[in-house]
Amino acid sequence: VATYAGSDNYNAGKVCGEDLVKKIPQGGDIIVLDSPTMNSVVDRTNGFIDAIKGKGFNIVAQQDARGNLQRSMGISEDLLQAHSDVVAIFGGNDPTALGALAAANAAGITECLIYGVDGSPDIKSEIARGADSLIEGSGAQSPINIATTSVDLMYKIMNGEKVDSRYPVPTFLITIDNVDDF
Repeated sequence: VATYAGSDNYNAGKVCGEDLVKKIPQGGDIIVLDSPTMNSVVDRTNGFIDAIKGKGFNIVAQQDARGNLQRSMGISEDLLQAHSDVVAIFGGNDPTALGALAAANAAGITECLIYGVDGSPDIKSEIARGADSLIEGSGAQSPINIATTSVDLMYKIMNGEKVDSRYPVPTFLITIDNVDDF
């Protein structure tokens, strides 16, 4: 492999954490759903946790959310009922965030901010619902920018130019304020 171009996963989690700190400056209890075997999700989770560190947030549960569809992508209604006062849930990807939404809805939770990462069509639809959904935002990736960067790098390599080993492609937060742009 001559080089790598891909999303800045750390920043994708960080922008979610920064948004949470801005919207709930007093802090509170949160749940983090990660996947310790997936490097991208580990980076996203680390970015999120670093953004909220020292800001009054308490992680009451940190669960491995890998592929557990029977439990709404890693979060159970029982966990949410035990921690019904959580102010936020961070999912390392959008399917996990949507699973958390389903579990929160089933548990009757009405006050909680849920964040995911990817910027998928399903999460954007939920974000566009505004106050009718607990989904607050998604640290979005740009497949177009990843592809453009990759092709540019391919041409550089084919022309014998020197390239760095890694090219992080910027990520950004999609919220109700900008979802219509995407």
